[in-house]
Amino acid sequence: MRVLRLTLVTLTFFALVFSTSTFAKKAKKKTSTCGAVSSQRDGDCPNVGCGGDRELNIRKNLLTAASSPEPYTRSDFVTLKFPASWEAGTKRKLLRGWGEGTAVVYEAYLLKVKHYADGIESCNCNLKEDVNNDFHLVTGHKKTTPEDDSITGEITPRFRPDGWTLKKLQKLAKDKAYVKLTGYLMLDTQHLNSNVPARVTDWEIHPVTSFKVCTGSVASCKAGDNWQDLSDFPEP
Repeated sequence: MRVLRLTLVTLTFFALVFSTSTFAKKAKKKTSTCGAVSSQRDGDCPNVGCGGDRELNIRKNLLTAASSPEPYTRSDFVTLKFPASWEAGTKRKLLRGWGEGTAVVYEAYLLKVKHYADGIESCNCNLKEDVNNDFHLVTGHKKTTPEDDSITGEITPRFRPDGWTLKKLQKLAKDKAYVKLTGYLMLDTQHLNSNVPARVTDWEIHPVTSFKVCTGSVASCKAGDNWQDLSDFPEP
């Protein structure tokens, strides 16, 4: 009798665990992609993305190459104004007055590259895989710059030539290559005053529309020579 009771208790326990697990799986909603299957330039994900902050998504999803950029340094980035808080969906006129949308060019060392194959971002219609997501660039004014003192650049799937491969970027980051990024100033209001991602300011270059690699001495590149477009840089 005692053995029978123990068996019944055990079976009841496993039945509860199974039913709870099944319920949790059923309750978990699949993140919507709004019907999109690609967030690349010719894809069907709209520039407002799918959910999230539509105004921020529009800023992230620019398709026009930045022209006549202003040279920017680390000091220029950290002296830009930013609000104490920000509500998603707010019109960004104030930020434009502070510099958002300005075309800039920035030279620095590429220290790290992050990619989010399993990540989900509303600007990219919550799609998975590297082909549909941003490449996050961690840059520093020195090779020894810590990540929490870095400036962020973002390469988006909408503005990423075929030659801008993840393997190239990872090799350049491993070598701490000196690079030149051109793109648009954007304040990442989604992560405003957050320590994720680690960086010195939430102002970033987003999207990056030109990426050049220094193939000579840093001094020669600072003088304007020995730059090669990332598309022409050899695949490792």
